[in-house]
Amino acid sequence: MLFSESRAVTLRPQKEKRLSTFFIALLTAAVFFVPYMLLSEGYFTFFGDFNVQQIPFYKTCHAAIKSGNIGWSTLTDLGANFIGSYSFYLLGSPFFWLTIPFPNWMVPYLMGPLLILKFACAALTAYCYLRRFTKTPEAARLGGLLYAFSGFSVYNVFFNHFHEPIIAFPLLLLALELFLTENRRGVFALAVAMCAVINYFFFFGMALFCIIYFFVRLCSGAVKIRFPRFLALFFEAIAGVGISAFLLYPSILAILGNGRISELQFFNGWNAVMYGKEQIYLNIIECFFFPPDLPARPVFFPGAEVKWSSLGGWLPVFSMVGVFVWFINRRGSWQKRLLGICALMAMIPVLNSAFYAFNTAYYARWFYMPILIMCLVTAMLSEDPAVDWRSGWRWVFGITTAFALVIGFFPQKDTEAMKKAADPDKPILKFGLYTQDSENTYMYRFWVSVAIALLGLVVLRLLLSEAKKNRRGFLRRATALVCVFSAIYANVFIATGRSHSYDI
Repeated sequence: MLFSESRAVTLRPQKEKRLSTFFIALLTAAVFFVPYMLLSEGYFTFFGDFNVQQIPFYKTCHAAIKSGNIGWSTLTDLGANFIGSYSFYLLGSPFFWLTIPFPNWMVPYLMGPLLILKFACAALTAYCYLRRFTKTPEAARLGGLLYAFSGFSVYNVFFNHFHEPIIAFPLLLLALELFLTENRRGVFALAVAMCAVINYFFFFGMALFCIIYFFVRLCSGAVKIRFPRFLALFFEAIAGVGISAFLLYPSILAILGNGRISELQFFNGWNAVMYGKEQIYLNIIECFFFPPDLPARPVFFPGAEVKWSSLGGWLPVFSMVGVFVWFINRRGSWQKRLLGICALMAMIPVLNSAFYAFNTAYYARWFYMPILIMCLVTAMLSEDPAVDWRSGWRWVFGITTAFALVIGFFPQKDTEAMKKAADPDKPILKFGLYTQDSENTYMYRFWVSVAIALLGLVVLRLLLSEAKKNRRGFLRRATALVCVFSAIYANVFIATGRSHSYDI
């Protein structure tokens, strides 16, 4: 049977799991951050932009704020508008402002603790949204942890300022739900303002997703709203943007002359309709079935050329099983329609770019939005004793295995070996389509990712066999396993990221 859109009425009040969700996520994140902080004498370092941009930006902004030098930054490029330059990165982040009481020399030491706190906050805000739809707090807690430790979140350790939108987004949808279902006024305006202040780049995508979310909910009959209330909702959205203008307006002024926004995807010919690199299509699908690649060191699809695009979406242990089960069993639901629209938009360049003002550069930096809905359907299914997971599990296991076998063993010409051979025209084959190097580093990374994905599905199958006998026990064990697998794959991700750094 289908669940009610609100929490079920029970004879005994249920104790909420907000604090346990927060602290479980905090501890899980600490497991894969603290060891590397200890190895680096208290610092958390990664590779690429994290070391050469994120940490220096934090120190520069921290020093500027404490000295009151917030007009023109002579330390940025050849000189730049301080507010316009750093509103994207830090100035709207509450986590950055937590560093202000500390001396500047301590800022690099705070990067690790702040990331741990961000993962915990993401789990908490997701719980608050998901709890609107689940019968039990345990299911919402499971969904919150899946959201916090999804492949998208772990991938974007590289871009640590991306976690603020991940945290804020569930609150935006929660505020919209409060308006639609309880006629709660003012909360949506404040949520809009918060998201716009935190990051203007992500706010554009959030606004678009909210519009799609609203109309899908409305057209599916999940909510009803009269025209006067629709006008009130529209007014709150405009008011929220107005409240954020103190930071949003100077940010817009600063980027209007940026060459990266001068060309729109609309006018990009065939590239607006189809991706020029055919590997991108499979890369988009693959990222929901396997732990994420390193941002600048892709393994699965080296020819996709989508480095730094934030392609990540895997849910620890559950992978896409919950989504497949929902699509098989919940026909006509608003969640299914919303996820279907997101899948379509991800596959068409001009629709994908709509989340970023139709920029021609490829980004998947809006995937945390459908991921939240994926976590919602997984959480709702986890507390339904009547659901049959077997068909969805078989589909996901089959797709995951197919990716592993084709990418792991399919033959191709070894052009480098042929150039060095006595007869360069004689074909020399190598097996595997993944990125290959002389030290086999990429090969190890590929098979570790495959092992984690497949092992998670095997563990899930064993877990599901006990689900109908003890639902509460199933939720507890699933929560524990999600935390264990999150710690394992995030440790692999961070360890390989550090090993690819030039100075470690």
